[in-house]
Amino acid sequence: MKTTKLAVALSFMLVAGLAAKAQKFTEGDAKLSFLAGEKKVNIEYVYDGMTVGKKAEADYKAEKIDTYNKKEPGKGDRWAQKWVNSRTAVYEPMFEELINKMLTKAKTNALASKDLKDAKYKIVVKLVMLEPGFNSYVMKVNPYCDFEVSWVEQATGKVMAKAFLNNVQGVVMADNDWDFDPSNRIKECFAKAGKMIGAKMGKAMSK
Repeated sequence: MKTTKLAVALSFMLVAGLAAKAQKFTEGDAKLSFLAGEKKVNIEYVYDGMTVGKKAEADYKAEKIDTYNKKEPGKGDRWAQKWVNSRTAVYEPMFEELINKMLTKAKTNALASKDLKDAKYKIVVKLVMLEPGFNSYVMKVNPYCDFEVSWVEQATGKVMAKAFLNNVQGVVMADNDWDFDPSNRIKECFAKAGKMIGAKMGKAMSK
């Protein structure tokens, strides 16, 4: 029992350490002190220029569409449609659910969401790299994402702060549908990113 408890404690410490390293501010006010007292924050998502693993997204999609359509006519086209639609239907709502959960936990009485045009600041969430992961009988690689997150004053376009979230992993237990539909795991990357960003913002906005 003691050994089990020690292993669990060490795993939590490892996860905490990885999270701390994953979030690195590269520009502006890392404490986000400009958000103090704000009750609304707009969110904008950017996917332009992203890579999938080491490939440009366009090349990755073209290969997948061709491979799936050869196996079953139309399957690749359905895959491509879901690949794009999952952004607004799955990933973004998950990010917003977790960021707002953390803002609520911090008792900020604030909301972060898309289309809040009257908010003083917006968060620009740019997906830089996505690794969909894979699963085989001998090896499993969880999906992970790299994000660039900027806090911008909407009226002026001034970047108040910028952070890079590296290797944000999405893990889903007992998920076997790895090849055709990776959205279940990718949404967990967005969930973790939302939680990390929400926790950071919550500290600033609750002051």
